[in-house]
Amino acid sequence: MLHSLGPGHGKVIVSTYLATHPTKAKASLVLTVVSALLQALVAILLVSVLIWGFNASMRVVNDKANMFVLLSFALVAAVGALICWKALRNIYQTMRKPKLKVKAITGLATSGQLPLTMQAPTLNSMSIQKPVTHTHHADCGCGHQHVADAEAINKASTLREYAGIIVTIGVRPCTGAVMVLLFANVVGMYWMGVLSALAMAVGTALTTSLIAIMTLTGKHLVKRYLSAGNKNGNETWKVAGHYLQLFGGMLLIVIGTLLLNGQESGMSPVFTM
Repeated sequence: MLHSLGPGHGKVIVSTYLATHPTKAKASLVLTVVSALLQALVAILLVSVLIWGFNASMRVVNDKANMFVLLSFALVAAVGALICWKALRNIYQTMRKPKLKVKAITGLATSGQLPLTMQAPTLNSMSIQKPVTHTHHADCGCGHQHVADAEAINKASTLREYAGIIVTIGVRPCTGAVMVLLFANVVGMYWMGVLSALAMAVGTALTTSLIAIMTLTGKHLVKRYLSAGNKNGNETWKVAGHYLQLFGGMLLIVIGTLLLNGQESGMSPVFTM
């Protein structure tokens, strides 16, 4: 857990996503746990294949691991760009949303006349009626689902986003796990290195889960405060959430770009000597 408090391990990505998207606690815990385990598995698979399959040296393992690190940083910037695009689309739709106007229907009650649809049909009107071809549309009321449900679309989009976040975090092998595996191989106790990498993944999952719960709690407190201080609190929070989403996406783009430009020595400068 102390190791996972250091740089990396997806803390910024997870907290930014959870703060700017409507996510439940259960889903956030799944997100953090799976991401941490994937980091450890990628490190174990990478080191095992290079050492046992290709008899690679520490320098080669460092170079190959650095490729995954750079890919992870690029994915961070890509996720930030996708979040920005989603936020801008939501802001545009909010600004273009028409205001509904309800018109009162008057005159029928005072005049005593029944609407045309409530008058009894005559024989002539029934005889001249022709079958009308039914055209399906979203509000036709025929009982068939002609368009995708909004909740189903949102759920599918959320699952894709979760998968993208997990891959972005998990594709970067844990630095500490790689170092532990390398030194465990040197002393002839590689199995202990594997167990240590998995134990580090559990500690990482606990740390990121605590951060995720703190992020969700803080977001709910802010939302409750806005709702209590404003009659239109939900609408205000919704609009503010879009701009917060845009800020979070821009933050990830900046972080990903800085990490890409600052990654020179790889996993450890010792292995490059």
